[in-house]
Amino acid sequence: MARLVKLEATGPVKVDPSDKPVFVCACGLSKKFPFCDGSHKPTRSEEPGCVYRYSGESNEQVEKVDHAG
Repeated sequence: MARLVKLEATGPVKVDPSDKPVFVCACGLSKKFPFCDGSHKPTRSEEPGCVYRYSGESNEQVEKVDHAG
């Protein structure tokens, strides 16, 4: 079954275990989900109030819908 998941974070969540830091994906674009692989970089230029859709293969933005107005 397919799901539409709304994630608003533009970076990872840092988890501090005892030996080394671990970053958990919070944007939904990581190919190594649930771990961050740096794929959140395109989300840094997102505008508030808009919904974005990214390509599942390249993580390039393919659609932007303005819900602010």
